[in-house]
Amino acid sequence: MRLSKESLYNALYGNIKGENKAFGYLCLDGLSGILRLVLIMAVDLFEYLNYRDFLRDAYEAEHAKNWRFSHRFIADIGGFDATLFNKILQGKRNLTPRLVSSFASIFCKDDREKEYFTNMVSFNQAKTHSESRQFLERLVATKECKVQALAKDQFEYFDQWYHAVVRELLSIYPYVGDDYELGLMVRPPISAAQVKSSIALLERLSLVRKKEDGSYEQTEGFITSGVETYNTAVNAYIQQNLNVAQDAMDRFPGTERNLSTLVFSCDEEAYKDLVEMVRRFRREVLGRVAACKKSNRVFQLGMQVFPLSDPYPPPLRRGRKRRIRGSEADHE
Repeated sequence: MRLSKESLYNALYGNIKGENKAFGYLCLDGLSGILRLVLIMAVDLFEYLNYRDFLRDAYEAEHAKNWRFSHRFIADIGGFDATLFNKILQGKRNLTPRLVSSFASIFCKDDREKEYFTNMVSFNQAKTHSESRQFLERLVATKECKVQALAKDQFEYFDQWYHAVVRELLSIYPYVGDDYELGLMVRPPISAAQVKSSIALLERLSLVRKKEDGSYEQTEGFITSGVETYNTAVNAYIQQNLNVAQDAMDRFPGTERNLSTLVFSCDEEAYKDLVEMVRRFRREVLGRVAACKKSNRVFQLGMQVFPLSDPYPPPLRRGRKRRIRGSEADHE
């Protein structure tokens, strides 16, 4: 069957709205000549806490409706290089205030969405934990925000080092509401109020569940929302655990702890191998722990690999001059 120009246009670009926030379009199969209906879920900005995820999904939805909506098309509107958008999606580039304004104009429908998008970028690119929390509170305060409770609870989980400890204790301690006693089991001890609020948080996050006899057990749930979304919160959480490890030297005798450190020099390739070795070791540790039949104590195992010096020779940087052993090197 031959299609008229008008029919072909409608087949390629005709949108079909649905009640479930889905949209569709008719696609003509060039080989079979069959019209196919393609359904795509609409993208709701207020369901996101990570602006890269939103930009990726919003772009794919728009591109599916109109193939002319490409990376180059976005670059032409925003006035930047065509490769920049892909670098942003990959996490290789952050958004500057000018780019925030450009992308908000392209992907946001009104001022309310533009404000939410701007706060989301600030949340993801925050430098400190307090700054990150400030912008998260702005996001969840938006009445259209669809991730209010979950976002606040996940952020709160990383606020305190002892939430993970309480979760592990519930698997070995027959807790039935004795908050004070459970708090004394933690080292250093925490208050009964902290235990009560921690268990309530773990329940909301589906990390523990209450059994018929009133005790608790762990679930298979876990916290994940993308590295960038909670990066400052996770960093603050790691810092708390490092502080706990430092205090452990005085809190426990040498027979109950194993602390060591190693300083070495290596190249970039060896560093990457070491990082992979640490990942494999973590998996081995989890495997061994899972095989325990009668766990009776909670432990912390910390692993850190970080530089203690600048690389030598220093990396070349455009327009920079750096003095090396008394001689000046001009890096163009």
